[in-house]
Amino acid sequence: MTDFWTSTLEETVRTSGRLARGPKRVRDVKDWLNCSEEGPTSTAQGTSNVPFQRWFHFKEAYSPKFVADTLGALPYKVGTCLDPFGGSGTTAVTCRMLGIGSTTIEINPYLADLTRAKLTPIGAAAFRRAYERKIASLRVKKVDWKVPSGMPLTMMEPGIDGRFVFPRDVFSTVRAIARVSENLDKAEARLLRVLLGSVLVANSNVVINGKGRRYRSRWEERQKQGEDLISALDCAVDTAVADLTMYGGLPRGQHRVLQGDTRTALSKVSSADVAIFSPPYPNSFDYTDVYNLELWMLGYLNSGSDNMALRKRTLRSHVQTKWHKTPRKAQSAKLDIVVKQLAKRRQELWNPNIPEMVAFYFDDLYKVFQELRRILAVGHHAIVAIGDSQYAGILIDVGAILVESIRPLGFRLTKRGAIRSMRNSSQHGGSFKLFEHCLVFERI
Repeated sequence: MTDFWTSTLEETVRTSGRLARGPKRVRDVKDWLNCSEEGPTSTAQGTSNVPFQRWFHFKEAYSPKFVADTLGALPYKVGTCLDPFGGSGTTAVTCRMLGIGSTTIEINPYLADLTRAKLTPIGAAAFRRAYERKIASLRVKKVDWKVPSGMPLTMMEPGIDGRFVFPRDVFSTVRAIARVSENLDKAEARLLRVLLGSVLVANSNVVINGKGRRYRSRWEERQKQGEDLISALDCAVDTAVADLTMYGGLPRGQHRVLQGDTRTALSKVSSADVAIFSPPYPNSFDYTDVYNLELWMLGYLNSGSDNMALRKRTLRSHVQTKWHKTPRKAQSAKLDIVVKQLAKRRQELWNPNIPEMVAFYFDDLYKVFQELRRILAVGHHAIVAIGDSQYAGILIDVGAILVESIRPLGFRLTKRGAIRSMRNSSQHGGSFKLFEHCLVFERI
């Protein structure tokens, strides 16, 4: 963000100090932000030791410093901040540290709970006692061995053709802990479920990347046991308890998390002083797949129809779902050219529906900005971190297309700069030719 803002960390905290009152609170905020290591502020790189953020590794997150720098650079007092694509809750948590209210919208129910858990004050000692009681009395029951209807059969050993994500002992232990967590206080149950989700991948036979999951090298020889999962969960609980203890004095604040499709959920937001967000990029990553383990194992999905319903409510940024055609909303000469170029090379594309997906994507962002026009006052801002894509050698300059398409809605681009370069897919040589941008729009 230093490419955009001249405010220092001290200036950011001092600006927000009018809300985060008292010298101790200001010191707490500075200490929290300084837990980040050097790295691109548009990514989660360097945030693995930041309290609250370290509860779950969220690859797609930007750093708290990105949010703090942005808030510190605005020319007006911020009382409420909106994030229409909440992810792991970085915007909301940073706002809480700075004493600023927030509204977060997130379609993924597990990630929505992750954000709620970070924002909800909870007694650290009481939570630890409740957790230890549940683990000490944990008994795996017959129901915990059952693969629910609709859950992929590969989730539990023996899987399909000898390939499976979880050994039977790990699978049943996860399901048993998730089951007994329901008897806890609502906030404690949510936190335990979130922390359980944070140790699933490490105790599975797979690793996760943006395209989904793949099996670990020599996974057949490295099978985890239920006791390995509990040991990892013990460490996750220790970390959460330390963070809750250190920041137990934070004011509750006004923070709202809406779980749902942002294209419709924004209608529930009446106003905000600023919007800071990073939508999915049009890169065909289906994030329902990326978080498949957490959604199924923790009971957020209980049937194939649940899974399909969630997929259909996501932004149209991928082709893993067959989208219904809708009337064109985003009007952009650059977009018209790109869609025509993609259509001409349809036979070269790895999926023939990519041209339509790209057009749908900008229509969805147009709808988001239609709502932001109502929510944001004149002179206030929407700050967007967004990345380019490329298919069959055709560059999709996402920032330039977005600027053109939302100009008729009354949004003027006031700042634009590259945050970092991103590597092409291997089919395009894997070189750094794509860029991630920060776009600052003013409502006029």
